[in-house]
Amino acid sequence: MIPTFTFPLGFLSLLAILGLAAIYLLRTRSRRYPVSSLMLWVNQQQAREGGLRVDRLQTSLLFLLELLAIILLALAVAAPIIRTSQGAVPLMVVLDDSFSMLAGTGDMPKSRAIAALDEKLASRRFNLLANRRYAVRYVLAGTEPQLLNETARTTAEAIAQLDAWHCLSPFADLEAAISLAAELGGANALILVLTDDSPPELMESDRMQWWSFGISRSNVAFVNATRTATDSGDRCLLEITNLSPDVRSTELIVEAVGAAEGELTPPLHHSTLEMDPRTTRRIFLNLPPETPPLRARIGDDVLAIDNEVTLLPQPRKPVLVDIRIKDARLRSLVEDALTSADRAKSVKIGHELLFLDDTATADDSVEAWSMRIITESETSAYLGPFVIDLTHPLTEGLSLDGVVWGAGMKEQFMGTPIITAGNVPLLTDTEQLTGAHEIRLRLHPDFSTLQNSPNWPILMWNLLQWRASQTPGLERTNLRLGDLTTLRTELGVSSVEVTSPDGELHVQSVLDRTINLKAEMVGIYEIRAGTDQYAFSSNALYQSESDLTAKTTGRWGAWGEATLRWWGYQSFAWFFLLLAIGILTLHLILVKHET
Repeated sequence: MIPTFTFPLGFLSLLAILGLAAIYLLRTRSRRYPVSSLMLWVNQQQAREGGLRVDRLQTSLLFLLELLAIILLALAVAAPIIRTSQGAVPLMVVLDDSFSMLAGTGDMPKSRAIAALDEKLASRRFNLLANRRYAVRYVLAGTEPQLLNETARTTAEAIAQLDAWHCLSPFADLEAAISLAAELGGANALILVLTDDSPPELMESDRMQWWSFGISRSNVAFVNATRTATDSGDRCLLEITNLSPDVRSTELIVEAVGAAEGELTPPLHHSTLEMDPRTTRRIFLNLPPETPPLRARIGDDVLAIDNEVTLLPQPRKPVLVDIRIKDARLRSLVEDALTSADRAKSVKIGHELLFLDDTATADDSVEAWSMRIITESETSAYLGPFVIDLTHPLTEGLSLDGVVWGAGMKEQFMGTPIITAGNVPLLTDTEQLTGAHEIRLRLHPDFSTLQNSPNWPILMWNLLQWRASQTPGLERTNLRLGDLTTLRTELGVSSVEVTSPDGELHVQSVLDRTINLKAEMVGIYEIRAGTDQYAFSSNALYQSESDLTAKTTGRWGAWGEATLRWWGYQSFAWFFLLLAIGILTLHLILVKHET
């Protein structure tokens, strides 16, 4: 590869050759002086190096070495560079993946950003500066930054890869995405940020540009939506905010989803909302039992994604329990606590939770959990202080201050201690290989006030909640965009089929009967796990992202033309410097040898 010299004026240093030639042309003019003896003269040879008399040029080896050293140093000063094999300009494009980029109809920030990038990559000036060689990679700035694509080396390829840019994140962590882009692209990578917000601070880097395509607009949006199951039916809350500096009016319609085709059903709610600037309206709806999924929508505006929400019923599957306690008083305490919790259903077969006494035997079911309440003859009343494992699901909300707990006095007790009085375990937990839990509770009601305190129903509520969370089903059915829900499957299910709102089917593996599902787009997800079917909804409920009043258009930062022009070249001056050092070293050795 032929070097290119970026500082041609450096060749002026070759004028030093004239000085070198003058040294070898001008010789010493000597005068004769008679002396009595030459014995006191160390060097009796006439000096010829330098002087005022012009003589024939002596092209000795030393002269040639010195001439060569001057030429090499001049070449180094001229700053030579050569094209390397890694000559493509690495362009890292950070894409704002938040849903505010979808605001508008034909002039969405996303569409304008794609058009501007296409124009930039296809422009003659950029291609000339980049020597028609560049490598484009995209980094999505969502809740977590992620790499979007493989390297694109043509404009058509780079624009085609933007089909995977959906703008469905609840917010964009641009700072983390820029850091990832800089790490992947290297210290010399060019970074281009495409967003609808202004940069957080003044852009000073000559390797980063920030392009914003936002437009300040008014918007009315759903910012919260919940559906809660109660004994008499479901209760629904809708919050709608006017994110504009003006008074706005919008129509609210709430209707049931899933009616038979052709069946006309009146909306559950229909009203017109007059809203002052920057205010929020809250709508509460009481729904009858077994109300199907709801769809609430408001009038169309510049951002469609936050104009509609879907709320599915939250299933309240009861915990199937069986009480096998002979002592009437102890049995009554358990039944009363379960009744107040309103999460238990008494069954004789197919139970999920067993309550046992000292002598009762548990079934061989691998699914059934058990709580064994043990009443010992040798009993002591413990006043505390009690040591509580606050990380255990059974202890949430428990406060045993002032409680008297009557229990046995043996320090050895099967299971992992959850609550202890000193060294005496009072409540323990043992997990079986199948995942079922066996809980042991030491309690003598005659010496205790535990059953008369709020801690008793709280303990039973925690047990039912914990057991219910481990039964097959979804943890939550109504999610915000970007949230996670957990699905617990039946034994033997190794994978589930997930159908996203756009109709695309995905198969995901199940680990230890559990799988986490993320709401990555707005709508209803359907899941098939073996013979069971589930569904959850995803809604865009983020006021900060729906607020478009601060969006702006502008460009900040600049790529230096010199940076682009000389991209892919590497300095070659070090090669000539090393040769010059070697020549001068040889010169020094020869001089010492002659002397």
